[in-house]
Amino acid sequence: MNKNFKTIMCATMAVASATSVAGFAGNISADEVANAAVEYSVPVYLKHANEDKKSMGNKAIVGNAKVIEKDGKSTIYIQVKGLSFMGMFGHLWGMNVYESGFDSSTKPAIVEKMVKDKGLDGKDRDFPSIIKIERNAQKEDSIYINVEVDAMDAIASDGARSYDKIKKGAGTQKAIIKLDYSKAKKVGEEKPSTNAQVSRISGSNRFATAAKISESTYQSADTVVLANGRKEADALAAAPLAALNKAPILLTEANVLKTEAENEIKRLGAKNVIIAGGNGSVSPQVEAKLVAMGLKVERIAGSNRYSTSLAIAQKVREKSTNKDQAILVNGKQSADALAVSSLAVKDTTPIVLAEANNIPADTLKALDSWSLARLTVVGGTNSVSDSVKSSVKAKESVRIAGKSRYATSVAVAKVAYPEAKSLMVANGKIAADALAAGVATSNMNSPIVLVDGVNSNPELNAFVKANQIEKLILVGGQTSVSDSVVKNIYK
Repeated sequence: MNKNFKTIMCATMAVASATSVAGFAGNISADEVANAAVEYSVPVYLKHANEDKKSMGNKAIVGNAKVIEKDGKSTIYIQVKGLSFMGMFGHLWGMNVYESGFDSSTKPAIVEKMVKDKGLDGKDRDFPSIIKIERNAQKEDSIYINVEVDAMDAIASDGARSYDKIKKGAGTQKAIIKLDYSKAKKVGEEKPSTNAQVSRISGSNRFATAAKISESTYQSADTVVLANGRKEADALAAAPLAALNKAPILLTEANVLKTEAENEIKRLGAKNVIIAGGNGSVSPQVEAKLVAMGLKVERIAGSNRYSTSLAIAQKVREKSTNKDQAILVNGKQSADALAVSSLAVKDTTPIVLAEANNIPADTLKALDSWSLARLTVVGGTNSVSDSVKSSVKAKESVRIAGKSRYATSVAVAKVAYPEAKSLMVANGKIAADALAAGVATSNMNSPIVLVDGVNSNPELNAFVKANQIEKLILVGGQTSVSDSVVKNIYK
């Protein structure tokens, strides 16, 4: 096996398992936290074994570690998810923990929870999701491990893809789990607040709100993304593109550059504008106005919302390191695209649009050519049918959905930010006010959740309670998200 390739695989896939967004559900016994046991939520990351830097495999760790201390000992629970790389989707299927350094003895970690996921052979298999590590000490900041990952073992087994031919442990690699106890939080010490910090970002209209979102997120920016404020699909598909360019999304009318957008471009000191959409979305007159302002203008467009989203997605793939994943949503249901923008922005994953029961031929051809390791479909089968989902070639296809657009937004939030302490709250029926919010989610470390403008929903209330949400950012005015929403979330 090529030595450099092996090193890259080590850094990329040192910890990987099947995707799980349910958190640490019910697998830790009450006895373990009783009798003066103390539980902490501890920031955790994966460090390269031989270099002083985070491993690329760090992205496989989900949220904080759960640490239970008792009688001078620690029990550590770490949730992990699958990790794609070079067309493969790797899964942890073995871990050994060193007593001290890499020269000491080892013992196997305990698999606390398993989930089903597609293996390298395309068949469903059980893979570890939560790993339990028992230590005879407390507050260790470094735990030395070696891991067995099916994809690395496959490479070391002459590229085998059949599990009966993959030699388990052939590609074993070392890594270091780092725990930051200086930022640990004692579980139960803080009760869910009924007086969360609440702020509101709003303007007199959708154009002003977009400018306010930009102002609250960016002190300056070299580039802005400009989209039609009346054609929601273009702005929503552009969220990961804006994130890659460290650019806010501003909105305008088709034939007139809105004053709110113009003033914000000037405040930011921007030099470049990326127009998302064709001449019917942002006219040549508006483009000429931008050029006259001394701005360099690039337009990304197709003949309709579907081809425009594909053109934007191609640009995202050019700059993103996440080239083997894509998100598919219904092009006419803006709520799903708005909800998933936080996930797309965080992982710089392209968003492509389809109809409920049809995917454009050009879009399907492009997706197939991307050799996807994972396709994420957002919304139920009424939004994107199973036939559309299965028509796209991907080593793994997953669906994130709830029983309503509001529940779907919470399901996405759990995937994007499982340890969220802050939420952006937007109207799920009127996406206009929140069109520009998607790109801000990464800066604010807050996913977007949707409400009907007045009420909350059981899924959101449960998420807020479980995560002890400390901050709510309401997007839009009172007619979009009323103050009563906050009361209903915490009642």
